[in-house]
Amino acid sequence: MRVKCIVSYDGSKFHGFQVQDKERTIQGEIQKALRKINEEEVVIHASGRTDAKVHAVHQVFHFDTKKELPPQQWKRAINHFMPNDIYILDACYVHEDFHSRYSAVKKEYRYLLNTKEYNPFETNYIFQYGRPLDIAKMKEATEIFIGEHNFASFCSYDQYGNTIRTLYSFDIEENDGIITFRLIGNGFRRYMVRHLVGGIIQVGANRISREILSEMLESCGKKKCLFKAKPQGLYLQEVYYEES
Repeated sequence: MRVKCIVSYDGSKFHGFQVQDKERTIQGEIQKALRKINEEEVVIHASGRTDAKVHAVHQVFHFDTKKELPPQQWKRAINHFMPNDIYILDACYVHEDFHSRYSAVKKEYRYLLNTKEYNPFETNYIFQYGRPLDIAKMKEATEIFIGEHNFASFCSYDQYGNTIRTLYSFDIEENDGIITFRLIGNGFRRYMVRHLVGGIIQVGANRISREILSEMLESCGKKKCLFKAKPQGLYLQEVYYEES
């Protein structure tokens, strides 16, 4: 039987999602809980990986099990063993054709940035930039990324394989000094969101122009974006699937 779960977590004290030896990870904590419940090793499969200090509002994972429990009992059982910075929001049985990663059709990320005075209480959750940015220029620059492109210039240096992705929307809103970047696409490579946001921040700070960003994009990896927004402030907001 296959169980699909939606999990929310504060990534501040984790070394990312993927399990690592001798490091605290979200996958590691969840699999420890499932081992106790199932009395055998269980591997979970996530919709994607998040890096150290990155948060998730609605991350999705699935696992296979021989144990039969009512769906909501899975939620209660896993949460019983969870630390206070991970919480299972929902659990349900799904068809065995479902895959958290490969069945996903869209993902949404959000990035929060503070242009006001430094706030020590928000430093793990909102990037403390502390300077004004030109919102109009930033919004104009996001337009170059909409649609299908080769985003090789905005991925990690160690990323190989297909870097062609479709970005459906890239919205920016400002409210009382807090800027929210909202990106929805059919998929994102490692560091892609942070490089895209980092480049847009440079435009808003009048350090580079929209044209330079466009040249980077069109170079398909020959001209790398060296601006990467900090992990604090990044949230995996939602993972979207086709309606059954």
